[in-house]
Order: sequence, then structure tokens, then C-alpha cells
Amino acid sequence: MKCKTIEELLSPYLEDELNTEEKGTVAKHLKTCENCSLLFSLMKETQESLSDIPELEVSENLLDRLYSIPRKKKRFKLRFPNFDFLVRPSLQPILTVATIMLIMISFYFYGPNKSSIDKSISRKIGYGYSKIERLYAKAESFTASLGEYKDNILVSLKNIKLPGGNED
Repeated sequence: MKCKTIEELLSPYLEDELNTEEKGTVAKHLKTCENCSLLFSLMKETQESLSDIPELEVSENLLDRLYSIPRKKKRFKLRFPNFDFLVRPSLQPILTVATIMLIMISFYFYGPNKSSIDKSISRKIGYGYSKIERLYAKAESFTASLGEYKDNILVSLKNIKLPGGNED
């Protein structure tokens, strides 16, 4: 038998709750398996050391008092039938970002520095457009300079043999 199955039977074996066939199987395995026999000896030592501790009798009065303790009180929950999806944990980051965006938009529209923010945004947009125009102009000049070499470049690209590619 496998050790996992034997480990499940060790506690009933220790308590003498197994039938004779199972007892024999466990005893045979304990003689051959060092790990299981070590575990069984530790369980036996634990049982022996716990047997020295006296059992305390619980008074009926204490039991009655313990059973009379009410279960956890139910808290009032405000439930909206169609909006339960809003309290899902997966939506919390999205709702947090939406809240931050709404706060920023409200600061923009109702803040005292709206005109300076508008000027700053316009300046940044203008700067971005000018950068794009310069890049576009450079790209046009580069493609124009490559125009005379176009045929040579296409022939070179067709002659490149890629590793693992099919040769046609």
C-alpha cells in the first residue's frame, strides 16, 4: 500500500478501530517503511503524553450558558436588486480610477486656475504637433533620398534567404 493510505489509517490503528485485515496491512507496512513507523511512534508518544492530562467535566450550567449565546447577529444590508455587480472586488480598481478621474475633472472645471491649465494644455498640444511635423518632414526627405535606390533595395530584399524559410 502507499504511504498516504497508511497515514490515513494510522489514527484508527492507534485507537484500535480497524478490522483484523486492515490491522495486519498497517502492521506489515510499519515494519517495512521507516517514515510511517516514525510517524506512528510520534503519534503514540503524543497519545501517551496526553493521557496523563486529566479530563475535565463541564458543568451543565456552563453548557447551558454556552448554548444560550446567540449566533452572530445579522447586520442590516441595504440591497439594490440591480446593482449587486457594483460591489464585486474585480470592479473596485475600475471604480477607484473612475472616482479619481471625476475628481480631477471637477478640479479642472471648478478650479480657480482653469485658464492657466487651458493655456498649458494648448502649449503642450502645439509642442506635440510641431514635433510630429518635424518628424514627418524628416521621413519625407529620407524617403525621397531613397527613391533613386528603390530598385536596388527591392532586389536585395528579395535575395535575402531567411533561416528555416522555403526556397521557391
